[in-house]
Amino acid sequence: MHKHTSSFRSLFSLKHIAVFLSLLIMICVAILIGYFIGFNQAQDETDRQREQTELLMGQIKEIAKVDTNASLKANEQNLEIGHLKKALKELLEHESISAHHEYAPKDKKAAPPPSEPRISHPVIQGTAKLVIIMDDVSYAHDVKAIRSVGLPLVMSFLPPSPRHNESATLAQGINGYMVHLPLEAVDFNDEEQVTLRISDSKEMIASQIQKIKKLYPDVRYINNHTGSKFTADEDAMDRLVSVMRENGLIFVDSRTTAQSKVKVIDTKYGMRYLGRDVFLDHHDGVENIKKQIREAVEIAKRNGSAIAIGHPRPDTIQALKESKSILSEIKLVGIDKI
Repeated sequence: MHKHTSSFRSLFSLKHIAVFLSLLIMICVAILIGYFIGFNQAQDETDRQREQTELLMGQIKEIAKVDTNASLKANEQNLEIGHLKKALKELLEHESISAHHEYAPKDKKAAPPPSEPRISHPVIQGTAKLVIIMDDVSYAHDVKAIRSVGLPLVMSFLPPSPRHNESATLAQGINGYMVHLPLEAVDFNDEEQVTLRISDSKEMIASQIQKIKKLYPDVRYINNHTGSKFTADEDAMDRLVSVMRENGLIFVDSRTTAQSKVKVIDTKYGMRYLGRDVFLDHHDGVENIKKQIREAVEIAKRNGSAIAIGHPRPDTIQALKESKSILSEIKLVGIDKI
């Protein structure tokens, strides 16, 4: 009996051990299967996330590329707009230029101040001389327009400023040019950045004139831009003319005021007075300007010489081109020839 019981127990123990081992193996297999399944799922998820990341990065790059191209195009458009604005500004400035801004900017109907009285005398036919000064030359298209006339016109350049910084460079290689010196006006809201005033000392005036000479080394004659207040002040003109004499320069009076004291100062220093006789374009329109050109020719014939002042406006350029016949009756010369 004891023998059978021992055998049964042994069998029972082996059976349990086998079952236990089987269960253990199954659990291990299940764990391994679960691990590999989880790993594969995790790997799949990682791959999926990587693909999504790569896709997102690609989209970001495309957006950045589009944004960069848009920025480049916007910059190009802004540059083009800037050029157009600059060209339009120059065009508008020059379209509005006439003699009015010199002597009466607020009153478009104001007549120009009269020229200095002169004594008429007989002139031999064909010897009369006329100087035509083109004021406010500031841009390359001004020079081009004046040259297109095909006549010996005198260009008077405004000193450089931020809005026309190449005016001195443009004067290089041009014979007989002048400088259009900004002087204080009675009433003018658009004056040049550097404008001489009646309160300026002789030292300040000398400093500006020396700068002009450096910028325009060949200049000999200077006429005033605006200046209705400055040229009417005897002390201010005395300081200016004395400085110019010291620098070998001659002042030409644009006659922007009937109260000009330039002749008084010239007489004081024993200098010959040179002053404007006619403004060509104080009224708009080609026919009006042609009328003024005829007036300048007649004054030259009566007095032997005359000085006319115009501006590089389309109407003025056209009128001069259409007036070559009347201008052939006199000699067009530089300011140093009268």
